Amino acid sequence: MADRDYYDILGVKKAATEDEIKKAYRALAKKYHPDKNKGDKAAEAKFKEISEAYAVLGDKEKREQYDRLGSEAFSGGNPFGAGGPFGGFDFSQFTGRGRRTGGGGGRTRTTTGNFTDIFSDLFGGAGGPGFQTDVKGPDTEAELTIDFRDAVLGTTMELNVNGDRVKVKIPEGVRNGQKIRIRGKGAAYPGGEPGDLNVLVHVRPHPFFERKGDDIHIDLPITIGEATRGAEVEVPTIHGPVRARIPAGTQGGQTFRLSGKGVRKKGDHYYRVMIVLPKETPASAVDAIESAYGENPRANLKTAL
Repeated sequence: MADRDYYDILGVKKAATEDEIKKAYRALAKKYHPDKNKGDKAAEAKFKEISEAYAVLGDKEKREQYDRLGSEAFSGGNPFGAGGPFGGFDFSQFTGRGRRTGGGGGRTRTTTGNFTDIFSDLFGGAGGPGFQTDVKGPDTEAELTIDFRDAVLGTTMELNVNGDRVKVKIPEGVRNGQKIRIRGKGAAYPGGEPGDLNVLVHVRPHPFFERKGDDIHIDLPITIGEATRGAEVEVPTIHGPVRARIPAGTQGGQTFRLSGKGVRKKGDHYYRVMIVLPKETPASAVDAIESAYGENPRANLKTAL
C-alpha cells in the first residue's frame, strides 16, 4: 500500500480540487462499502485502501506533506499512529462488530479516532464525536419459537437483540419458517439509519391439531355406540370447543367439517372420526356385534391376482 499513489487509488489528478477528491472518494466508498459487499474480502481491502488515500488527500495539511515527501511523510512517527494512516482505525464497525462506547442510559456510538472527522465531513455529520452516513445499517437475524396456538391466533413476544428488549408482534396465522421483518430494529452505523430485524419463526407441533394451509385437522375418538346410534359430541378447535352431531351409522375414518374454525377464520376445521374399541369386551358383546354385520366389510375390495 505504501508504494501506491494515493491520487491513482482515488482516480484523480494531482491537481484535483478538494471537491473533486471528495466526490471521487464518495463514489468509491459507496461502491466498495462492506455493507454492500458482505463477505467480499477483496472489496473490504479496496475500501480500506481508498479510505486510507482519502484520509491523507482529504486533509489539507496531510496532503501538502504527501505532495512534498510522498508516503515517507507517514512512516515512523506519523500523525495517525503506527502502521500508516489507518494504524489505529477499527474497520470492524462496518460489519457490525465495532467497539461501542457510552453508558448511563445515553446514546451509544462507535468511536473511530481520527477517521471520525473524515466521515462526519463526507456524509454531512453534525459534528461531535460521531459521524453521519447515508448507508443503511445491516439487518440483524434472530429466531423465535412459539406455540401452535400463538401462531394461529397471534401474540406479542419479547426478544433480546443486541442487549435490548424488542417487542415482536406475531401476526395471526404466521407459518412455521416464516420471517417477520421489524423495521429499524437492526444494527446501525454510527449516526446512520438502522437496518431491520428479521425474525425467523419456529412453531412447536401441537399434540392433536395439524395445520394444512389455512385448515386445521384433528382425529376425534368416538365410541362404537356413538358411531352406531349417533350422538352429539364436543369437538375441540383452536377457537374453543364446538358441539357437533355425529350421524347414526358413522363409519370410522369419516371426516366432517366446521366452517370458519381454521386459521384466520378463512380456513375450516376438519375432524376425522376414529372409532375406539373398549379395552375389554365380553365375548357375548363381540358375538352380538359380529352377528349384526350383513356382509363382509371387505367385499368391495379388489383382490390382486
